[in-house]
Amino acid sequence: MRNLFRYHSIISMAFVAVAASFAVSSCKSKTIVPPVPYETVAVNDIVIESVYITDKDYDCPFNVILPSDYKTSGKKYPVLYLLHGMSNDNYAWQRSGNVVELTEVAVNKGVINPFIIVLPNAYMTFYVDDLDWSGIPVFEMYPKLKFESFFTKELQPYVEKNFPVMTDREHTAVAGLSMGGYGASYYAFNYPEKYSYCASFSGAVSGGDWTGITDVLPSVEDIFKRKGYDSKSFPSLPEYVMDCGEDDIICGGFNDETDEYLKSINFPHVYRSFPGGHEWDYWIAAYQRMLPELARHFNK
Repeated sequence: MRNLFRYHSIISMAFVAVAASFAVSSCKSKTIVPPVPYETVAVNDIVIESVYITDKDYDCPFNVILPSDYKTSGKKYPVLYLLHGMSNDNYAWQRSGNVVELTEVAVNKGVINPFIIVLPNAYMTFYVDDLDWSGIPVFEMYPKLKFESFFTKELQPYVEKNFPVMTDREHTAVAGLSMGGYGASYYAFNYPEKYSYCASFSGAVSGGDWTGITDVLPSVEDIFKRKGYDSKSFPSLPEYVMDCGEDDIICGGFNDETDEYLKSINFPHVYRSFPGGHEWDYWIAAYQRMLPELARHFNK
């Protein structure tokens, strides 16, 4: 009988979730593993003294979810940077996306090996530098922040130095929902040497087309054209998956158009769509669909 993978939670109070039992088969008999508590280590609201984020009201904290034995196992783990959407924060995937429970169940079922998850707070930056919302109602209260510089030059190096993560490309991935789906795509195709896999859930992959802010928010198509990607460079780009609900009236069209463009240039990618809208139920299911694909990289 194999050991069950556990996470340990240290938020402010102990957090315990009881998972369903799993049947473990052998050639002679079948043993039923009774329900056990799963725990998660969630190191929350980490703040780096940044040279890029200097606004005292926006210090860009981030959370890190780790295997419970990360301090004693002597192992290094693959790392997934998991990005939130508009008006969310570094707790969104824990609070609304059940990311801890979903990950624990998948690991214990043998779908994927243990890995570390990093959840930054990007506010309304779309994960880029100097996004200027001035003149756009509702959003104009947000200041320009150099989030891309913070993420690539401070957050990632901090994670790699202070947590037991693998730093090679094969064991590093990025994913996100809505605004975070854009951010994941933006990082994957602007820093393809860093990531082996990218998943965009209902991503705003058209960039700033809907606002007119296209200079700092290029669409996926714009990025490909700016970078000059072609069939010779495609093998060096991350595996790319878009997953968007059939009833998504916010980003569905953006994903359809991006899929058509990528097909027109014969870029290998996956675009899937199931019933559902721009909502957490869909993103929870999309996260689960992602894990077996992520395992092809993380389990190596």
